[in-house]
Amino acid sequence: MTKDQLYISAYQKSPTVYVVNIETYVILSIFNIEETEVNLLVVLQNEPPMDPNLTINFSTLKYSFTSDIPEVALFAVWPVIVARQQIIAGLCSVARSLIRTAKKLDLLGFREACLMACSESSIWTRFCEIDIIQTTKTIVNNGYYENAKFSLPVDLAKFEYHLSRPVRIHNVYKVAREKNNKKDIKSSVPVEDLNLEHTFSEGPFMTLADVILYHCFRVIFATAPKNISDKIPLSVQWYNQMKTQCLPELETELLQGQECLDIVEPSFTKESLYTSDPSRYRPEKRIYTKQSEIESSLKQLSHIKNLITNSLVPYGEEVEFDWSKIPVEANPVGGKLPEKRAARKFEQLENLAKAVVKLANGKKCRIVDFCSGSGHLGILVAYLLPACEIILVENKEQSLSRAKERMEILKLANITIVQSNLDYYKGKFDIGVALHACGVATDLVIQSCMHNMAHFVVCPCCYGGVKNCHHLSYPLSDDFKYLTYGSYLNFAHAADQTHDLDNVKTQQGYFCMDIVDTDRRLYSESCGYEVHLGKLQPTSCTNKNNLLVGIFKGVN
Repeated sequence: MTKDQLYISAYQKSPTVYVVNIETYVILSIFNIEETEVNLLVVLQNEPPMDPNLTINFSTLKYSFTSDIPEVALFAVWPVIVARQQIIAGLCSVARSLIRTAKKLDLLGFREACLMACSESSIWTRFCEIDIIQTTKTIVNNGYYENAKFSLPVDLAKFEYHLSRPVRIHNVYKVAREKNNKKDIKSSVPVEDLNLEHTFSEGPFMTLADVILYHCFRVIFATAPKNISDKIPLSVQWYNQMKTQCLPELETELLQGQECLDIVEPSFTKESLYTSDPSRYRPEKRIYTKQSEIESSLKQLSHIKNLITNSLVPYGEEVEFDWSKIPVEANPVGGKLPEKRAARKFEQLENLAKAVVKLANGKKCRIVDFCSGSGHLGILVAYLLPACEIILVENKEQSLSRAKERMEILKLANITIVQSNLDYYKGKFDIGVALHACGVATDLVIQSCMHNMAHFVVCPCCYGGVKNCHHLSYPLSDDFKYLTYGSYLNFAHAADQTHDLDNVKTQQGYFCMDIVDTDRRLYSESCGYEVHLGKLQPTSCTNKNNLLVGIFKGVN
């Protein structure tokens, strides 16, 4: 069997010394834990990485140079693993794959779920994959030093607080019974009274999260002031415990931190990094949807109300489509959906597939199915358009395993899987599609299409999940800019109140869906698109039934 290929880029300083970015350093440290069934391929760069970087000695690594890079390896942000018809990108996904091939499954934790959830939905994954990495980069660049003072990074303060909180893991009571040798501990006992400590970052057992964090803290403790340990004693205790685990360490050139600086502690909301912690502040539970607030926000729309329209007709409705000609493995039944849900999924997929077929117009296109799940839409499109190349972008391993099973049965050679968050995908494409990408994910898909001057077909979902992020802010269009962010969120949250037709708030919810999607339409039109806003037919196939189709016409 052909080994998977791990691609990294590096700048060579001497025969065994290279400069890499922080993410690559962490991945190489994990690769170095134990022999894996993965080939490490180094692509040399003419210049050091623009990101904050580290100088690493590769003498303990087994690697080869290459300049022969397959196109699929360029589909996502590096480091990436390339396997047959699949690439894996993103720090946590690549790290999980390496641990699995090294057969160190204990590091993947209970049910192998450690860092499985994507960073958009998991606070813990975001901390390990994005937050602590960014903090490490800033420290490497001396970003927290100013006027003989060192500002303690807020992420270090958050981790310290996290370690002080009660352990919260899926099987916490079972672990407590075993650790305390007390089989009579009942699940009614408060978690705080279980006598479980954070020996490691997620509880009593070391996981992959500890490995990632350890290599980041190794850099942090080397480059931060020595007296930083006074401010984060629990983190130091955890770090010293990790040092006893005899993890192999790459020889790294690190600048030494300055001595005896005043350390300024940050102010931050003291909350656990556990998503399940009941004390955690949840902005999504704030009451944006009081009827009085919605009505007040609706009054602000008076002079643009005529812009809020929905044709109710889905783009591509005239395209011929016959499910009887589609193999079972390319329809929702083959995707093993429950019968009732499958019936609605048939109708949803037909609407989007028609739109994609019309946009493709018989041409050879590259089509990306973002947030593809188990590939219901992408596999159907791949069957309908065999001359087109289909790319499934999805973070969840279990969903993609189901997609691969169906691809093999159908012998579809025109599909490539990219296991990553959607914002790690960077390949070129012609049409981007997304069925029920939640909240801000829909707008990230549209933004990716704009970057590629590609058409888009999206059916939004979870309107209440839209929120400002480092990629974009709401409202999107100039016509809506006079609205406050709070008013916009009122519309977004009200848009999720689309229940059965007899519910008094359903019609208001549909109107608020049109408000948010009109903002998306106007913004896209200002970026060179012709946009069609209609509804899936029949509308009963889903409560979130708006269909936005953008046809790129070019920027004036």
